[in-house]
Formats: sequence, structure tokens, C-alpha cells
Amino acid sequence: MKKGILIVPFMTGYGGTETVIKNLFQTRQTSHLDYNLKVYSIGGSFDYGWSKNIDIDIKWISNKRKIRDIYALTLMPINLFNYLRHEKPDFVISTNPVIWYLAKLCLRILRRDTPVIGWYHYSIDQKPINKIFLKAADYYLAISSGIKEQLIKKGIEKEKIYLVFNPIETDGHIISRPSNTHFVYMGRVMLDGQKNLRELIDALALVRGEWVLDIFGDDSQAEAVKSYANSKKISQYLSWHGFVENPWLSVQSATALLLTSKYEGLPMVLCEAISHGIYCISANTNTGPDDIINKQNGKLYSLGNVKELAQALQEVVDGQPLPGQRQIQRTAQKFLPNQYKKRFDNAIDTILKK
Repeated sequence: MKKGILIVPFMTGYGGTETVIKNLFQTRQTSHLDYNLKVYSIGGSFDYGWSKNIDIDIKWISNKRKIRDIYALTLMPINLFNYLRHEKPDFVISTNPVIWYLAKLCLRILRRDTPVIGWYHYSIDQKPINKIFLKAADYYLAISSGIKEQLIKKGIEKEKIYLVFNPIETDGHIISRPSNTHFVYMGRVMLDGQKNLRELIDALALVRGEWVLDIFGDDSQAEAVKSYANSKKISQYLSWHGFVENPWLSVQSATALLLTSKYEGLPMVLCEAISHGIYCISANTNTGPDDIINKQNGKLYSLGNVKELAQALQEVVDGQPLPGQRQIQRTAQKFLPNQYKKRFDNAIDTILKK
């Protein structure tokens, strides 16, 4: 049986990449395995909940970023060389461009023709990759059509790119749609930056009628958001829940989930929402949302166009008919674990046969 190593850098343990890796390994526990896959974590995590039931080796360094950076510049290449020499993998995957570059370099020194696969989880336009690092991989797994197009524009041959999307973890229960308008936001609470809640607040301030918004997510930066909402006189319509480990169990009813991010790789919150039959309104960023949202499950608006977003919200408040919840739920099929595993395994199988 073939052996693969997934090499990841330090991760907090709470992010989207950790969730994707956890979901990937869960799909492999209940199916026939054509290859073994283990994780090598260089730097570890603050929380290891994501790695439960995963075959993993951990190289803990420090909880201080400066020390981790020094390690990456000095000892990591030697450590990686020794690890690959000992493990002798048939293929290597990494989510980090520097790591997949070093892995390819180490394998060349070891005179092994082992394919290295880049699995980047961010928009390349928003988080650029040095050309030397980017092109060091032999093949690429793309989590969205937008990222695939970005790779092609950077000079990667499309035959080397496999579109796999991401898997979601969901129990598939329908979250009821209330008679009144009940909006939901899930994600880090940031006024500006990636999550762009200023845009959402500006749009909500233009909406007329009755509505409420439940906000779930890390609220360490929430004060600026709360202050801005107060200045726009909509504070009374907002409910703050902070970080909740499984927020979908806390949402009793929802009319629509809202996302105003400036960029995403593949916004899993949209995939999860439609799996629960929830209509979505999202900014149409360069990568991600248009792989998920269509006329059967939601609406995309032009990022930065506050009036267009406000109009989409107003239509919901005014009672415009929405797609049926079962219809919405069916659009989540391609993100379910069994479908994801087929795409992921097919990519690996094709690569190994080349």
C-alpha cells in the first residue's frame, strides 16, 4: 500500500484548514483505503482537537512566533530532510509553500522521484506565493475554481491541478425558517480586514422593516464593530454570542446567513449553511462563493457595493419568496464527505499512476 505524508506548519487548532484535515481523515475511517496517509505537524498547535483519531507526528517548537520563525530559517530544513529520509513516503502533500519547496529539495538530495503536492487554502491574489516556492510542487489540489484559475494565471499547467473543493461536517438537519426575518453571521468579528463587517453594518443600516442579526464568532476584536453598529443606530437589532464550538446546534431558526468577506479560499460557512437549508447572501469574491451560491440557494452581490447588498437584504425583509429549504440543502451534495473523498482519492490515484 502506498504511503503519503501531509506536512503542515504551526496551526492554532481553531482554523478552517484544521477542520478540513479533520473532515478528510473522518471520511477515510469509514471506507476502503487505497493508501495510508499521516500528518507531520512542524510546530504543533495550541489545541489538538482537530487531530483526534489522526495518525500524526508532532514537532513542537514554541508558542512564540518569533522562535518558530527562527526555527523555520535554521533547523527546519534539516529536520524535514531527516524525517523524509526515515519515512520514505510515496507522495508528499503540504499546505505551506515554503514546506513543499523544502520537501521537494530534500527529496532531490535523497534522489527520490517522489511527487510533492501543493494544497493551498487561501486566495493567491490576497496571500501571494513567491514564484520559486509556488512552482516547486509537482501537482496541486485546488479548493475552489477561483484558486485553480489563479494557479493557471501564475503559469501552472492545468493538467497538474485537481479541483477537490473542501468537505463539510454536518448532521444535515434543517434549521427552521422563521416568519420574521432572522439573519445570521458566523466568523471572526472584524470591522475591517478580511471579514469586512463594516460593509454589512452599512448595508443593514439602510434596511427598513423588522429584522434581527445573531453574530457567532471570535469577538476579541468586537468592540470596534459594536461601536460602529451603535453609531449607525442598529445595535438593538444585534445579538452577540461570541465563539461557540458548534454554533449550528445553537441556531434555532434562520432566514439567511450573511457573508461580506473581502477574500476567502472556499468559505465553509456557506457550505455548512446550505447543508442546513439556509438561504445565503454573500459577497462575490474572486475565489469560493460562486462555487457554492447560485439561484437555488442564495444570492451573490458585488463586493464593495453596499447598496446592492442592502437591496438583497431588503428583499428578504420584504418577504420575497426564497427557494425551498430541501432544495437549498440538495445544493450541498458536492461538499459532503463521500463526494469529497471520491475527488480527493481520484486526484491522488491519478498522480501516483503518472
